[in-house]
Amino acid sequence: MGLCAPPRGLVLSFLGTVALASTSPSAFAQAFPLSRTLVALHHPRPITLANAATPVRYLHNTSNGMEALLRTIRFAEGTWRGGTEAGYQVIYGGRLISEVIPGSDPFSKHPQFVVVKQNALNSEAAGAYQFMGATWNRVANWLGITDFSPLRQDQVALWLILNRLSDAEEANINRGILTREALHQLAPEWASLPTYSGDSYYGYGQSVKSWSELKAFYNQQLELLRIQTEA
Repeated sequence: MGLCAPPRGLVLSFLGTVALASTSPSAFAQAFPLSRTLVALHHPRPITLANAATPVRYLHNTSNGMEALLRTIRFAEGTWRGGTEAGYQVIYGGRLISEVIPGSDPFSKHPQFVVVKQNALNSEAAGAYQFMGATWNRVANWLGITDFSPLRQDQVALWLILNRLSDAEEANINRGILTREALHQLAPEWASLPTYSGDSYYGYGQSVKSWSELKAFYNQQLELLRIQTEA
């Protein structure tokens, strides 16, 4: 297991403990305002990628490369669901918030519903990026977020990404280049992403996607986004 490059603004432990360092929430809010309308990109002509979905893009002020990374993390976490809204209410184990808490608004708040599995870890991970409850609450409070909607989930995930990636890897992502180094830097945040060794940062038999799978998915989404942007 290799050493992880330290985050620039936020350190999250496996148990959800957060230590805030240097990144200003006001600066983040100016770059990624919380009042943006949830509107999908319009693409009047058909997508040419084989078996490509047409997912909603909630963050419109990010680069295509960063949007593709957000989607790749969701793919790694098993919540992609073709890029549909349903992926944003997945809880640990694959069920939806609306299934385990009938009648609830799945996007009002993090459910903090602990899933107990025999012969496996128990977890309250939820949402498109499988946020732990304590992690979500701390970061959402820091950013002034009061709901668990898809847009807010993307914003919190982006915050975590920007506080894990080095300047060089952030620049690579914005250019549409996903490297092993970037995944290695993000591996402490998302256990399904591989370190240099190809294993999860946390070990313990954690399922992890391979570099080749993630790179292929990233490139596919990048091409899909390019087509949407040019349409």
